[in-house]
Amino acid sequence: MGRSVTPPGSGPHRRGSPLYAVDTMVFVYHFEAHPQFGPPATRLLQVAETGRCRLVASVLALMEVLVVPRRAGRDDLCARYRDFFNHFPNLAVVPFDADIAELAADLRAKHALRTPDAIHVATAIRSGASAFVTNDARLRVPGGIAIKALG
Repeated sequence: MGRSVTPPGSGPHRRGSPLYAVDTMVFVYHFEAHPQFGPPATRLLQVAETGRCRLVASVLALMEVLVVPRRAGRDDLCARYRDFFNHFPNLAVVPFDADIAELAADLRAKHALRTPDAIHVATAIRSGASAFVTNDARLRVPGGIAIKALG
């Protein structure tokens, strides 16, 4: 990606700023200006941009947001997403590694999560996020990280 991944606990606003993990749809709703969920997604990103919170996302989110633009041949939108993930303030993009894979496997085994959801939630847990922001009403992880609905 050309960017060294910023650890979630680093950066100018690390003290006192809550850390929230975000699902891929937060980015999609913002970029596509979704009529219902676009405004809350944009507000969350604005709060992060000003340093009032920090965000963390799995690199899987980048892969997921690139699929539809790639199918449509929208290189311009792919570049826009890449630029966002590479440069947005107070957003840490965490690579998928063996530690996250192990935790994701545990989450899948214990809570019947789909693989992408397990990776996102495992990333949130390993990063020390206080909540995972998603619009997936089916997502439940008993005894795990708090799941917060967008909007």
